[in-house]
Amino acid sequence: MSHHSTQPRRFGSVVRVRAERWDEYRKLHEAVWPELLVLFQIYGVRNFTIYHYEHLLFSYKEYVGKHYEGDMARLAEEPLMRRWLELTDPCQLPLSSSSGSLWADMQEIFHMDGRAKGD
Repeated sequence: MSHHSTQPRRFGSVVRVRAERWDEYRKLHEAVWPELLVLFQIYGVRNFTIYHYEHLLFSYKEYVGKHYEGDMARLAEEPLMRRWLELTDPCQLPLSSSSGSLWADMQEIFHMDGRAKGD
């Protein structure tokens, strides 16, 4: 499992949501399994958020471990995670057919921590 680092790494990604499956996707996320949330914590994921705009989903998460790729690979192999993805993946479409992944990584171009000086 991950050993926590002092500074979180931030990740953003985007995917299309199938219009005809939007209600299904939204309902799944209104009742996320508590055990799934525990798995995210175990593998170093914090502050995981998904935003919706028109036919797009934008996700933001922070990772506090030291071996992101390994932790995410192990998380993807967890039986509970696999069951969750069996439900959510059919609701999504990749932005590009050449990416090999449903969610496309976004590049961070700005981030502000805390308050501005003088606040």
